[in-house]
Amino acid sequence: MLADADEPFVFDELFDKDYLEFYAADLNDDTNDHEAETIADLLQLEGGLRVLDLPCGHGRIARRLAAMGAEVTGVDRSELFITHARKEAAEHGASVDYRLGDMRTISFDSEFDVVINWFTSFGYSDDATLRALLARMHRALAPGGRLVLETMNLHQLHLRPHETSHTKEVVDGDGTHFLIDRSLYDPHDGRLYVRRFITRNGHPTRMTPFSLRLFTLPELAGWLREAGFSHCQAFGSDCEVFRIDSDRLIIVAQRD
Repeated sequence: MLADADEPFVFDELFDKDYLEFYAADLNDDTNDHEAETIADLLQLEGGLRVLDLPCGHGRIARRLAAMGAEVTGVDRSELFITHARKEAAEHGASVDYRLGDMRTISFDSEFDVVINWFTSFGYSDDATLRALLARMHRALAPGGRLVLETMNLHQLHLRPHETSHTKEVVDGDGTHFLIDRSLYDPHDGRLYVRRFITRNGHPTRMTPFSLRLFTLPELAGWLREAGFSHCQAFGSDCEVFRIDSDRLIIVAQRD
């Protein structure tokens, strides 16, 4: 096992300035534009739609949906990310209501037409907390509102039963730096256990252990129904009908 379930997981150590640095190449303007357009297509986005981006991270999706005419609220527990999001929104003339807060404790009541949970943001807590979060998302939606939840396709991991390593490299004026994720999926509890290493110029600077709950489509759809959702539809990353070989799993579920 790569990361013991009893090891403390601190969100702020995982989603920080290192994250922004190492994911900058992946989360570029083309990628962000495409993902925002995918969400808009899935929802048939209309102007004035009340959208909650939860968590919003550094605002890469929220400000683009706002530019399409949605009324967007973004919530994230990272002060660094919220500051970054507000700065980018101002630079692009986008109107987004960014709020500092933990998505696991939101208390919105029937205030939104859409809740977005994007880029595998669901799964970093224990099962009881995750089920409670789905209930909070359901409560945040007005009747007829929809949840868009995007995560990894677990079937892709079933094809990789052994430890895997994924590396991101950044070269700048200070040298060469690496983010290395060493991960192993445990089929007994449905979690991907990861140790994240940051090295700078050949010297390790820190290691962060974490785990991520992953789901098959039937399991996640069952959780959503138990939380009160209905009409669950599943798609791949390009809005195609979900298949076992899809890169990602996107579920659109509705509050009756």
